Amino acid sequence: MTPDDEEAQRSRSFKMVDVRTDSPDVMLREAYVSAMDIAVERPLPLASKPPTNFAVVLPGLYRSAYPEAPDYPFMRTLNLKTIVTLVAKDLPDGFQEFMHTNRIAHRIFDMVGTKKAAIPVKTMQSILSVVNDRKNYPLLIHCNQGKHRTGCVVGVLRKINEWDTTSIIQEYSKFAEPKVRDTDVKYLTDFKLSDLPGATLGSREVPYVLRTIYGMAMLASFTLYVWIYSNTKLLLLST
Repeated sequence: MTPDDEEAQRSRSFKMVDVRTDSPDVMLREAYVSAMDIAVERPLPLASKPPTNFAVVLPGLYRSAYPEAPDYPFMRTLNLKTIVTLVAKDLPDGFQEFMHTNRIAHRIFDMVGTKKAAIPVKTMQSILSVVNDRKNYPLLIHCNQGKHRTGCVVGVLRKINEWDTTSIIQEYSKFAEPKVRDTDVKYLTDFKLSDLPGATLGSREVPYVLRTIYGMAMLASFTLYVWIYSNTKLLLLST
């Protein structure tokens, strides 16, 4: 190879190197955007997920749709003591085994939704006797979709805790959308605590405390979820 050929080869090699002349700020910003593309726009799946319509009602009290097999790993983290089911139907495969393995008591109430008939007072009273008993906590209450039956029970519970009707309907609608039932709204609006003897609270200061604890629990739960979600993705990205 002649000296001219060697010089031409070195020249071509140099042209293949992309020397960046951007400022450090520009390069850092582009690197940040690339990281966002991976971490936000294409999020990595978590090892477990909560059931559909899952939420914290009160500390130790949760609501959701009917749990499915992929939800079980997440549900184990709740250390549930009781599951209250508001529909009477055959249990899905693996559900009974999951509850037995984790020593979870199961209470089934054949609750008729307001779309078909009025909810009997005795039925609601029986449900609340379980849901209001902290000896049964941590407790998960659910129906098929976690919307209408569950929403009515939670709404009555909110009345016991002295929530105003507007807030109760707003919470119900949040979970029931896009199928908010007028019959459910009417039921919650017209429901009187006098229909449930012994359900009223002895001190008017308790609801404020419960709402404060509820707000703190929701904030803590959200913060913990974000922390777990972020660290899971970072761990997966580093492997």
